[in-house]
Amino acid sequence: MPEHLYSQEAEQSVLGCMILDSRTIDYIKNLNGDDFYYESHKDLFNSIMLLNKKNKPIDLVTIVEQLKSIGKLEDVGGISYITSLSTIVPNTSSIGHYIDIVKGFSDKRRMIIASYKFIENIRGGKDIDSSLEIFEKSTNIIDEVKEYNNTLDYIMSNIFDKLNDKPQEKIKTNIAIIDKHTNGIGKKELIAIGAGSGVGKSAIALKISIEAYKKGKKVMIISREMSKEQVAERIILSETGISKLDYENRSFTESDWVKLTNTMSNYYTKNIIIDDQISTIQGIKRAIRVNKPDLVIVDYVQLLTPSSIKDTRERQVAELSRELKNITLDFGVPVIQLTQLAEKGNGNFRPRGESYTRESRAIYHDSNIVIYLHRVTEEKELNEAYKRTIFNERGSFDDMKATIEAQGIKGNKFLEIIVDKNRNGTTGSNYYWFKGSDLNYYPIV
Repeated sequence: MPEHLYSQEAEQSVLGCMILDSRTIDYIKNLNGDDFYYESHKDLFNSIMLLNKKNKPIDLVTIVEQLKSIGKLEDVGGISYITSLSTIVPNTSSIGHYIDIVKGFSDKRRMIIASYKFIENIRGGKDIDSSLEIFEKSTNIIDEVKEYNNTLDYIMSNIFDKLNDKPQEKIKTNIAIIDKHTNGIGKKELIAIGAGSGVGKSAIALKISIEAYKKGKKVMIISREMSKEQVAERIILSETGISKLDYENRSFTESDWVKLTNTMSNYYTKNIIIDDQISTIQGIKRAIRVNKPDLVIVDYVQLLTPSSIKDTRERQVAELSRELKNITLDFGVPVIQLTQLAEKGNGNFRPRGESYTRESRAIYHDSNIVIYLHRVTEEKELNEAYKRTIFNERGSFDDMKATIEAQGIKGNKFLEIIVDKNRNGTTGSNYYWFKGSDLNYYPIV
């Protein structure tokens, strides 16, 4: 190992501080024996830490006896070397600095070894994703540091320090029923949005993306259902109000051209990333590291590629959902996973609970918030909608059905947006028109 990748003096100083003053061991949290380059220093460090764990005094006599008991005294240089360590430390109060040096060199060595192994795996024929996963597991330097911040005293202190700060800024969806019950989307939350085909799950995710972007957030959309050009065109339609038919036929008025120009200018940005090539969890992780988004949207989870093709489909989808949940915790970023709904007999029944997420109930269980989009067509549900909406004041039940039918001819769907699960809040639902021409949701008023 090149000389610049270790410091004998720093390792000696750490050990010297521990021998001179056992109270300095309290500062040793993210350091372990393997962080020392010299084998003799590893043995000496481990012996001191073992004595400390056993609540035994730490001095020259106890250290020597411990090393003798494991046959390592001569290996570390004998009594004379241990004695010399306590004489080379200028100041025990600088132990934090010495630890940082030792840990820094240890991290560099680990990264180099892992990099060599990564290259060997690639040359040996392993695919990139699995090789990267091995690399990440062998270089979990950040995770090691984090785990020492898990004691309740640290957590309570951190919470207390934040009490005078502004409340956590959540990402508002600008869809009243969702924001009412969730107060917006928070960091480390996994949100599942489920709907049948053509009901508008991609549209609602896109609407949330636009709202987040307008609030200064960086959004990353993983699209496995549409190309990145199609997603961008949906943004244009949603913001301009131009119908899909007019857009496809390039039938634009002078006013449309003004809207198009303004919209494309407003969205000429690097803060919305649309990737239609990523298909794996590892790919999503890499993209998050590179782009550092404030919100990630996966459209949709069942279209991602699982790590094992041998597992049952239910287990594959469960693993994908679990990994997306882990991403929210590891990166501190909210993730919205879109999901198809399971077919339930012949009727278009109102979804509720875990059994409606297609191919795996884990999607429901892993998510902090589950939102269903339901097209209301069944007689019983229409009756319920009539009682709960302004239709009740404006006319008869048959009048409402006639309005829904007329709107349907125009391409507008009568939907119930349902907040079915909310781990940290309330649940509820309300009714909306989904206007397919501009991909927007309008409350029934």
